[in-house]
Amino acid sequence: MEILAMKNNFDYTVIKSTRKWWYIRCKDALCNWTVRAEGIDGSTYFMINQCDGRHSCAPSKKRKFGKTASARTIGTLIQHRFDDANDGPKPNDIIQFMRMEHSCEITYWHAWEAHEFAIAAAKVRGFYNAMRRVIVVDETFLKNKYKGTLLVVTAVDGNSNLYPIAFGVVDSENGDSWGWFFGQLKVVIADCQDLAFVSDRNASISKAIGTVYPRSAHGICIHHLLTNVVSFFKTKGLTALVEKASRAYRYTEFQERITEIFDMSPELGRYLREADVRKWACSLFPRSRYDIRTTNPAESINSVLRIPREYPVIPLLDSIRELLTRWFYERRLLSSKHVDPLTAKVERKIDRRIVKAKGFQVYKVDNFRSVVKGDIYDCHVDLERRTCTCGKYDIGKIPCRHAIPAIYSRGMEV
Repeated sequence: MEILAMKNNFDYTVIKSTRKWWYIRCKDALCNWTVRAEGIDGSTYFMINQCDGRHSCAPSKKRKFGKTASARTIGTLIQHRFDDANDGPKPNDIIQFMRMEHSCEITYWHAWEAHEFAIAAAKVRGFYNAMRRVIVVDETFLKNKYKGTLLVVTAVDGNSNLYPIAFGVVDSENGDSWGWFFGQLKVVIADCQDLAFVSDRNASISKAIGTVYPRSAHGICIHHLLTNVVSFFKTKGLTALVEKASRAYRYTEFQERITEIFDMSPELGRYLREADVRKWACSLFPRSRYDIRTTNPAESINSVLRIPREYPVIPLLDSIRELLTRWFYERRLLSSKHVDPLTAKVERKIDRRIVKAKGFQVYKVDNFRSVVKGDIYDCHVDLERRTCTCGKYDIGKIPCRHAIPAIYSRGMEV
């Protein structure tokens, strides 16, 4: 609507704006031009159910040109010009673009805000196009004069590099601040069933994710869980068993470990059940979590920002922007020279698995399924569904040492 008003030289006033209703009218109170729209259930879209599209106001009564689009709208207009967060038009270029393409004058500050929005949009496109759908959540205290808390969410790319998505500065960590933060995140990353979050056992985070992202899955950091085990349960060997139960790719292996835990410490067994095993056990997690079992990615960012956290808010955010600009520039430089089909770390992982797979025997069942023998136990591989009964192919999404010989037996590349 802002673009329509800008192109057709009129302005409007928002009378009502809720999730259910949207009502606007011409800035001139005597004009007949109005639009009413109703929100579509289960969607962020609105359907116009009433519109008087003819302006009855006199052009001679106008005191300025039409409505100037918001920085967000202008950012949307130019975001296709950003290949990544380090490329694309600068504020002066945006001013010229708006002048030539839309006959609209905007200030440098307005153009700068649009530039920042477009950069954020480029990051979001990167998340949807190339990132694993796992968002790691963490927080850290600020150490400047006014204190406060820095909230962080990050993803991990295919080369296990950190991919920061959003930062938020709040007065303290509580339900309201997390609710606000995830509400802002949802503007750019929608709730969906293939999305997963990983955080510590903070009740405020869990509640906010459940409210704002009800369709996503929420996992807890195994390191935080193990810290509690060490603190409250002193029996020797328990921590290692919990870690093995968490890491187990097969449900049967998890059952063996959790049974051992209950035999050694029924109290710990009950504690782990209450923590919800689906949130910390890889084999039971309801979504694709890959091998992201901790909040280490977000904590690593907090560690890098150890000194900037002492700065006032604006210099802190400038430091974050400079850090991300450097990271993405260096990665783009490396990726431009990379010629292999998969990332460097995944190629090394596959190379190690190829060595382990030597000597395995493949017995084909059909065009996609095979039984692979030669390991500790026989495995059933389904190349169409990308699964293996060892569990690694299912969870990590990278061919396991059983899938690789099954792939080779069909004359295909990994």
